[in-house]
Amino acid sequence: MKLACSTWMMPGNTFFEKMRKAAEYGFDGVEIRLFENELSPQKIKEILKALADNGLSPSSLLVSGETFRRPLIDNATRDAKIEHAKKTLDAAAQLGCPALVCPEYGAQVPLPLFDHPVRPTKEQHELLIEYLTFVADYAIKNNVFALIEPINRYETRFFYSLQDGKNIIDEVGKSNLYLLADFFHMNLEEVSIPDAFRMYGKDIMHVHLGDSNRLLPGQGHTDFNSGLAALRDIGYEGYMALECSISGEPDIVFPQCIRFLRDAMRDR
Repeated sequence: MKLACSTWMMPGNTFFEKMRKAAEYGFDGVEIRLFENELSPQKIKEILKALADNGLSPSSLLVSGETFRRPLIDNATRDAKIEHAKKTLDAAAQLGCPALVCPEYGAQVPLPLFDHPVRPTKEQHELLIEYLTFVADYAIKNNVFALIEPINRYETRFFYSLQDGKNIIDEVGKSNLYLLADFFHMNLEEVSIPDAFRMYGKDIMHVHLGDSNRLLPGQGHTDFNSGLAALRDIGYEGYMALECSISGEPDIVFPQCIRFLRDAMRDR
């Protein structure tokens, strides 16, 4: 298993500065985070050079912004998200990494408190399958992989658990569509993080790391030892990228976090 960190978390004003810091801290790779208006051949060229100059690999690509976050509840949004996915997957193919696609990311209204969380309507589910079918076909055509991330019920209506995500992948029925498993969201939605990894591990291509409080691993109370042991047991060899907030001085807490994770990853 290899450790990475989202570029938005790294200190620095340029991609070169951010990747120099990531290499200095001891990461194996970085998750590239861009906004929609930043996608350009020049930006991809800049990122590739910064990666090469610092001996790092791209673990994944996430292109955020209004289209990424917008809820998939009508045909116009589906079409906008398809165009967004095409641009994202084109960039991921150039970078040589998988890319995250997303039907919705934002606070749910009303927030699901004690009631069972809202699920998509039949029409919204059909839009989801249409969207992800296009995404999978486009990914196959361009020899790149697309990722869907089950996130907690407070931030989406579409899929919360790894089982939810696996069911969607099976319904789409295409290759090149995989799961991104996030410890923070799993801590809220899974009965057992290790059991979920063991059950759905063959469909996981990427992992996000965040503790129970959405801070760095080791700054909350999530049991990373058991989760990482399960990933090791299923033979997961991909990237695990920090995708969370931090508390403390980066030059101190990032190396601490890496030591914490590498210790937890050891076969005991």
